[in-house]
Amino acid sequence: MKIKIDKDYNRLDKFIYQYLENVPLSLIQRLIRKYKIKINNKKSKANSPLINGDLIYIYYDFDNRTDKSFNINLSNEDRKKFDSHIIFQNSDFLIINKIRGFAVQRGSKVKISLKDFYESLMKQSLYIVHRLDKDTSGLMIFAKNRLAASNISKLFQDNQIHKYYIAITNKAFKKPSGILSNENNEKKILKSQYRRIRIANYEFAYLVKLITGRKHQIRLQFYLNNNPILGDKKFSEQNDGNLMLKSTSLSFFYQDKFYKFKLDLNQIFE
Repeated sequence: MKIKIDKDYNRLDKFIYQYLENVPLSLIQRLIRKYKIKINNKKSKANSPLINGDLIYIYYDFDNRTDKSFNINLSNEDRKKFDSHIIFQNSDFLIINKIRGFAVQRGSKVKISLKDFYESLMKQSLYIVHRLDKDTSGLMIFAKNRLAASNISKLFQDNQIHKYYIAITNKAFKKPSGILSNENNEKKILKSQYRRIRIANYEFAYLVKLITGRKHQIRLQFYLNNNPILGDKKFSEQNDGNLMLKSTSLSFFYQDKFYKFKLDLNQIFE
């Protein structure tokens, strides 16, 4: 298995622990000591730093672990809620309509993630191939096995998965369509394509496609271009209501088959 790093991290073991989830830190550190986990296919240590662009090589089959349990106690109401947001699944991947307010993966402030809930619901391991912000809702993919995770991750890296978002603001850009181009605090280029569209009950709705892929990119670019997304508590002073940003369309070829998933635009924020 290979993992491509998209930003800097302080420690190899802590990154793997958060990335894989449900894998004991002790196991990860033991595998690093045995050189089953390497940075750029070179011997590494648990405290080795990761740099944007590094490749992590993992020579271990986590799918065959016997110590993993799916023990989150889901109420019948929670089971119905999460199950009703499954759009599609096959033997390799799962498409969900993510509920806002749930972090996709665990972190220092997140003890139970959306991935944990779906693993407990489905009683099987799931693998993260991309992320949506905690407050962003909409279509996203979980892989069901390591091989599928590697293949789908490569599709994302090669820009072969086409994603569209809907963003709601309280005013119009100067042009009804165009490309937003900015820099973030790390001096990295941000580019997004937008087009104003009509959606019932919303005067200023925009269809957005990422050209580059950076953390919080759409939210940051709308803010930098003086048209923040409604409900964005991170980048603007508009603190009322939910974040009005949703992933509404996914399309891609996988194993010679074309898949397209799209939400009803007139019902996306209901």
